Amino acid sequence: MGRSTRVAVIDDDEDYRQLYRLWLPEEYDVIEADDGRAGLQRVDDSVDAVLLDRQMPALSGETVASKLRQRTVTPGVVMISSVKPDVDILDIPVDSYLRKPIDRDTLLSVLSTVRARREYETDRRKLLGLADRRATVADAVRATALAESEAYQQAVERLDRHDVTLGDAVSEP
Repeated sequence: MGRSTRVAVIDDDEDYRQLYRLWLPEEYDVIEADDGRAGLQRVDDSVDAVLLDRQMPALSGETVASKLRQRTVTPGVVMISSVKPDVDILDIPVDSYLRKPIDRDTLLSVLSTVRARREYETDRRKLLGLADRRATVADAVRATALAESEAYQQAVERLDRHDVTLGDAVSEP
């Protein structure tokens, strides 16, 4: 059997860190950090995925996600936040965006998807993450606001140019 999947849980709320650790099956090796700075220090090339809170003191989840994307080897990043998704999430370099509270099945499904996407080349992976975030925004934001959002329209056009659909974003590789 191969090595276990290593997941970093970066959240300033201890209850959420404990909950995610409890939800992950035995084959997951979980490391935790209670803020963004500690999270960046703990995430190395052995980490397959990161569960990342958006709002944390000192270093936000958005900043952590950006710094992780600058690395040579990048884990799959799932942002889990109580902040209602808006078009601004299109600019956050994460593979998926979930709104708290989430359930165990959703967490495991999304985690499985982003882990599998690590096998894709970087550009394809970025497009699939954008498609996933676009779908999240489309579900959360009024259609009139989407029509008026330049960021949303640019995301749609970019995905259309590359023929990436929501089906691509949620399907297994």
